[in-house]
Amino acid sequence: MKIYKEKILWDLYYNYKFKNIMQIPYIFKINLNSCCGNFFFDKKKINSFFLNINNICNQKPVFVKCKKSISEFKIKKNDNIAIKLTLRKKNMYNFLYKILNLSLPLIKGFEGLSVNSFDTFGNYNFGIKDYSIFPEVDTSISDLNFNIGLNISIVFKNSNIEKSFTFLNYLNFPFKDV
Repeated sequence: MKIYKEKILWDLYYNYKFKNIMQIPYIFKINLNSCCGNFFFDKKKINSFFLNINNICNQKPVFVKCKKSISEFKIKKNDNIAIKLTLRKKNMYNFLYKILNLSLPLIKGFEGLSVNSFDTFGNYNFGIKDYSIFPEVDTSISDLNFNIGLNISIVFKNSNIEKSFTFLNYLNFPFKDV
């Protein structure tokens, strides 16, 4: 957050020649989603996954419940099928620092994130195939034998694709072929 206020804010202001400081794009929130598809019947595994996500983000996630029963997937109404989390302010910047500097470099064969993952509003979306790359994941609690992915969405205010890309470049985001 300190880097944003001291450097990125003014670099964007002078780069795009804004007339007002309120026009400068900024990160509004970060959304995390993960589906519990393979193990939603096992309460012990869901609780260990819940605790690990809580340790990673320093914030309590919320369970997403199924809206209707689907007999083909053996899902009943109000079963927990996913976990979601919205980070804002200090937790958001701490998570962004953690993922850029500690977690993404631990991925084996990591070449960078795709530049094509921006939506039309300038929000950036990417996924991680295994959430155990975070140092806070407690392997003693976790009896999960398979990889659990995370979907991460970085939501911007006052932005488009070009401005969001410039903003993330100022944060030294690891893009492919930049």
